[in-house]
Amino acid sequence: MADTEPHQLDALRDEAQTTLTPDVRAYLDRMADEHATLLSGSSWAAGAEDTLRTAIGMERKAQMEMRIGLGADADVLPLRKTKALADMTLAELRVEARENRVMTLRVLDLLLDAGTRRPVRAWTLGEEVPPEVYILSLRNRLQRLGDSVSAQQRDA
Repeated sequence: MADTEPHQLDALRDEAQTTLTPDVRAYLDRMADEHATLLSGSSWAAGAEDTLRTAIGMERKAQMEMRIGLGADADVLPLRKTKALADMTLAELRVEARENRVMTLRVLDLLLDAGTRRPVRAWTLGEEVPPEVYILSLRNRLQRLGDSVSAQQRDA
């Protein structure tokens, strides 16, 4: 029988056993800083708007996953009102992408805090998982989204 790759979630659970959540959270801050710097660039490929819309939408989905897990604890978070992504210009999308990342990390911080007080779970890769696994999945997703946005930047 051939060796099979572990399911992504199993790999994340294993990684969570040896990874400190505060270290991953600090890494996400560094990623956010790099993302903000990237978004300040002025030369973009033709597909940048669509790529940013997709990335923003996927981050909003991650926020929803965490908010659902938080339940009533999420009520302390502000409700961000924006216009439809389809109606945003490239300049507006770049601003929204920065603000959206700030909100993603804010919701994550609330999830991590709630996890210290009570059992809490967030949905990822087809299952509800505890915060120490969710943050690793989020890290991987944000890396992939960042890579797709970076590929649209022409200032480099």
